[in-house]
Amino acid sequence: MRILLSAANFCSDPYPVYPLGMSVIAGALAAAGHEVEQFDPMPFGPEKYREEVAKRVAAFRPELIGVSIRNLDNIDSRADDDELIRDSVKVIRFLRTLAAAPMILGGPGYSLYPERILELTGAEYGVAGEGESAVVELAAALARGERPAPGVYRKKSERQAPPLYSPEIAGFYHGETHIIPIQTKRGCPFRCAYCTYPMLEGHEMRLRDLDEVLRDIERIRSEWPDAMLYFVDAVFNDPGRCYVPLVEAMIERRLTVPWTGFVTPARLRDGDLERMAESGMVAVDLGVDAASDATLAGLGKAFSFDEVRRCCGKLLELNVGVTTSVMFGGPGETYETVAEGIRNLREIEPAYSIAFSGIRVLDGAPLVDVARREGKVAPDWDGLGSLYYFAPGLDPDRVHEMLLEGFKGSRFCVYPPGSRNRDLQMIHKFGYVKLRNLQLARN
Repeated sequence: MRILLSAANFCSDPYPVYPLGMSVIAGALAAAGHEVEQFDPMPFGPEKYREEVAKRVAAFRPELIGVSIRNLDNIDSRADDDELIRDSVKVIRFLRTLAAAPMILGGPGYSLYPERILELTGAEYGVAGEGESAVVELAAALARGERPAPGVYRKKSERQAPPLYSPEIAGFYHGETHIIPIQTKRGCPFRCAYCTYPMLEGHEMRLRDLDEVLRDIERIRSEWPDAMLYFVDAVFNDPGRCYVPLVEAMIERRLTVPWTGFVTPARLRDGDLERMAESGMVAVDLGVDAASDATLAGLGKAFSFDEVRRCCGKLLELNVGVTTSVMFGGPGETYETVAEGIRNLREIEPAYSIAFSGIRVLDGAPLVDVARREGKVAPDWDGLGSLYYFAPGLDPDRVHEMLLEGFKGSRFCVYPPGSRNRDLQMIHKFGYVKLRNLQLARN
């Protein structure tokens, strides 16, 4: 069966991201014997992509079309226009004008509100959550001439398929960011109040085959030798220590490709960060999310801000770049904790902190129940309209002004969160690793 898979994302804030989920589904479908073509509108832009995809659809004549929706919005309460879902819907509707083939929707953004988005777009099928098994089964049924009942399908994948990286698409993202993503496991054991990872992937940690992951890393090193890997696991250094065999194998095989990923300061042991750095870790997205002990507790985080300080200090000592994302306004937040959080983030400089005002409310995250109890959720809210949580007693405008004043003049604390996107895009286009090496050589 000829199957066209398309991304539907134009968001390049803070920088464009390779559509890894689409390539994972492509790998699963190709392994099942289907002829798969991947398309990404991002390199062409929201207008010019139409001509390109129309040519490809005419040449390929797909019998099934799959579309991945990555984001609903940019989770910035101060943004003028943050509803990214509208661009995705436009892509889907345009694709439907090009071919009569049935359509399957999927992806992390889609999976948050699958029934609503399916209704909004008019697509026949949707797959919520991980998609390898469900998409392959739907494609097999359609190839046999069957017509499965339209609607949303959910099925836990028996095996995590290796991605079928598109050289064309990866080449674009490598040129823009020098970053190639890879996933080694699914699941998140934590229960953070704002997060939908457990809903999308579950709490149980499920690992990809280690040798398979190492082969992917070797291929990336071979095809894009100056790329930085991005481990997109919900948390790389999970508390069950599933990551340790990978780190040790990379060191043992001298497969020390520069990498970054989501790292938690929780439950670190002596030597953990050193071994990660030895395996190639050059930067981290440190999962802090709140800036005081009171608000860390309010979000259900499993560590204190002192642990954040110690972790940042060790990472910086190892010449590992640190970026934290921090949300102000969550449960337990007061004007006093906002001021405390600003001081705390200034203390961990030169670690970078990206600050957000308010927390996006999403179904499937515990915070939505808190928001409902506090009367912050309208009865007709469907999840697609942006809704941001602020703790009782907080005025969003006052919090905004406190953050502007508190971070004024700081090179390392970024607020509003999109205010330095251009700088970050330029860094990645040059290559973070190259820039880091130049800085280390000067020192």
